[in-house]
Amino acid sequence: MAGKDYLRRLRELLDENSTGTWLDDRTSYDNLYEGAKEFVSRTQSITNYYEFKTDANKSEYVLPAKFLHAYLRDSSGNFIIKYSNGSNDTYIKYRDINDIKYSNNMQTVDIQQGTLTTSATTLQDTGQDFSDWDTALTTSNAAYIVTLTNTVGAEFWAYLGVASTTTNANDTVAVYTDLGQDTTGWNGGTPSGTASHYRIRAVSSQSIPSYFAIQDKKSLYSQITGTTTSDGAASGGECTLTDTSGLFITTDYVSVGDIVHNTTDTSIGVVVSITSGTALKTALFNGTNNDWTSGDAYVIQPQGRLQIVLDPPPNTSGHIVRVDYTEKPDPVYSDYGTYRFRDVAIEAIIKYAAWLYKYRDSDPNFGDNFYAWFDKAVRRETANINPHLNERKIKVSFKRR
Repeated sequence: MAGKDYLRRLRELLDENSTGTWLDDRTSYDNLYEGAKEFVSRTQSITNYYEFKTDANKSEYVLPAKFLHAYLRDSSGNFIIKYSNGSNDTYIKYRDINDIKYSNNMQTVDIQQGTLTTSATTLQDTGQDFSDWDTALTTSNAAYIVTLTNTVGAEFWAYLGVASTTTNANDTVAVYTDLGQDTTGWNGGTPSGTASHYRIRAVSSQSIPSYFAIQDKKSLYSQITGTTTSDGAASGGECTLTDTSGLFITTDYVSVGDIVHNTTDTSIGVVVSITSGTALKTALFNGTNNDWTSGDAYVIQPQGRLQIVLDPPPNTSGHIVRVDYTEKPDPVYSDYGTYRFRDVAIEAIIKYAAWLYKYRDSDPNFGDNFYAWFDKAVRRETANINPHLNERKIKVSFKRR
């Protein structure tokens, strides 16, 4: 079953005439997509895995936009990830991020003392003596980390290198992006705005982390703008955005499900698949043409993401971490698109979409019947796909005395 049939069945369920205007395609696809995400989140019917390499003393790593929640568990029901150091595989358990923050042993050893001045490669504090916290030899690993915050709350961090004198003795220190002090600079880019304050902490790490946690990424990736370089006519509700200078995969972090704007014909839509680093398949709505013409300007807004936190951070680069996760389904916003789960779920997400429409129609009592049907289908599919989850429930037996 494909998108065009989803819309037909949704109209029939709501008893809406095909010429009626109360249901519109964009809202219907949105509601169906919300149902699909909820269905997958609860049934864990679509899974995937993500692997990344560690950087020495780095604790936070961004997860794919399609990450819903961790999937792999041990026999005790704890979420786990696999950490490979080249010799052995270690399974690391989940720990709540608040517990990690509370017990974190990276204590602050010094803070701002005077007037701050930053550059791309240095930090100056007229009241500080950085000789207490510097690492004099660039051939050895740095012993301290500095985190700098500007007046709007943005953070930049770096490893401290050798101290030097600018205005007062040892009031300036070189900063490096890496533990081994091979590359000067800040992590997070060159500090922007006006520096507000900083804190210095000792480097704290171990060979293999003890725990992992999941938290929100504190900022969005930058909006992507450009101009199309060829036509992309609509076919079956989809059209291709082509920009030969695009860096959609390598630099710009475009993901399926991102919002895309054709600012020339004022249409707005969704990225439904990534063809290459220079081409995206999209579905556009509510514009003049709802397609792409060479020379059209576009804006893409990346989604918010989650990140994994390793605690303590590993002290070695190049180790491989595998995260098994429940995956957000690819969106369906066109005639021939379909969801990547079994057909038994289709009726459930149509009921969910109808439930959302009924709340818009101020008829929640009738709509709640649709949700009850959806909920029952979710429970049935969860039992079919993940029977082991039911085995972990506590069983209590009461015997007559």
